Amino acid sequence: MKSKLQEIASFAYDCVKEIAEVKDKDLKEKYYSHARELPSMIVHNGLLTTCAFIRSKKNDEAWKKIEEHIKRYLKEIEIKEKEAEGKQVDSLVKFFSGLDLKEYRLYTRKVLHFAQWLKRIAEGELKDEEQGK
Repeated sequence: MKSKLQEIASFAYDCVKEIAEVKDKDLKEKYYSHARELPSMIVHNGLLTTCAFIRSKKNDEAWKKIEEHIKRYLKEIEIKEKEAEGKQVDSLVKFFSGLDLKEYRLYTRKVLHFAQWLKRIAEGELKDEEQGK
């Protein structure tokens, strides 16, 4: 049995490893950079604004991957019960804008926690590859 912290860390590790295994160096560099700035974006701009920004970057493959990882995190780790209530995570902006304030604050903390793990693991896994150029 894993603690919630272990589940989040393990999921974030799998997401970063997925990126580490691709051959596209540009994607790795951008993902590393974006993962590092994601937690501060959430803190300074808010979760909904950050998700809208990420969505606006649909031509940037690294941002698309981060959006995909957040959606998967929510679906697989956090909101199994919400999907049973009919709330889908097809659009992060639509999902978060449909929450009441208490739920929104809760999900902000959850996504921020996940983003912090993405940042930590990307710094360990992807930075090492960048130094080995």
